[in-house]
Formats: sequence, C-alpha cells, structure tokens
Amino acid sequence: MDQQTEKKDGLKIVREFKAPKTLVFDAFASPEAFGEWWGPAGSNLSVERFDFRTGGSTHYKMEGNGHVMWGLFQYKNIQRADLLEFINSFADAEGNIITSPFPMDFPLEIFNKITLEENDGITTLTIQGHPINATPAQEETYFSIMDNMHQGFNGTFDQLDAYLAKVQG
Repeated sequence: MDQQTEKKDGLKIVREFKAPKTLVFDAFASPEAFGEWWGPAGSNLSVERFDFRTGGSTHYKMEGNGHVMWGLFQYKNIQRADLLEFINSFADAEGNIITSPFPMDFPLEIFNKITLEENDGITTLTIQGHPINATPAQEETYFSIMDNMHQGFNGTFDQLDAYLAKVQG
C-alpha cells in the first residue's frame, strides 16, 4: 500500500483467531482479560478504571523497560461480539489526556473501530484507526510511524492469541 492510500485510509490490520467471536470480544470486555493481553509485548498492564459501555472509559497503566505510560479508552459504540469503537489517548495517572510520552508531535486522540466476524470457529478481527482533532503536523507524525504501529499491534494481537488459547484450554 502506498503512502497516499495509507494516509487516506489510516491504520488497518486484519487478524484471524481460532476462537469464537464472543470469546474474542469478551477479551476486551472485562478488566481481568484486558489486563492479561493488551499493550506492547513485555509490558505489564494494570487497569485503574474499567467502565466498558458506550459512553464509558478505561484507564490503564503500562510498565515495561523501566518506563511507565498511561492510556485511556473512551468508548463510543459497543455492539456485543460485533463492534467496538473507541478513542485511544495517552493519559496521566489521573486519566487526563496528555501528549505522547515519546519525543514526537503525536495526535492526542486516535479513533479505532474493531469489527469481528466468525466463520467456522475462526474469528476475523479488523481494526481500523485514524487521528481525530489533530493538527496537520500530528497527522503527518501518525502516518509516518505506520510500520511501527503495525508491529506494535501485531505484538499485542500475538498476546491476545496466547490469551485465547489459554482460556480455551
């Protein structure tokens, strides 16, 4: 995909899991499950607040490699087992949206849409994301690190795959 197409469409990752879509969805829907797999590989995640409903939010802390980062999900639309739409942001310890902890002008808010489709016990998860309320410079930063975001999400989804395998026994 060329950079223009990537810029127009934003992030898009499609991943298959050997699990029913209700189980994949439920991995997002409880603080215990979410805490086991979300985030960069090698980080420990603790959930500070978890209100999984349209209009609710989740505030979490990630620790790894000597760094502490906070994140915030603001849920915009939840349709059990089919759809999850949320805005993801970096946050402080109180849950306020803050700038990226990395030395770059990254957007404050990223809109993410996750859809789930099941066929013969295999669930296809599609995540699409793009900046909202961002300056042109912030958008440029977002699109310039697309490869890193793909790598990060693939590591996170590897952890989801391991979690799903564990809970299915």
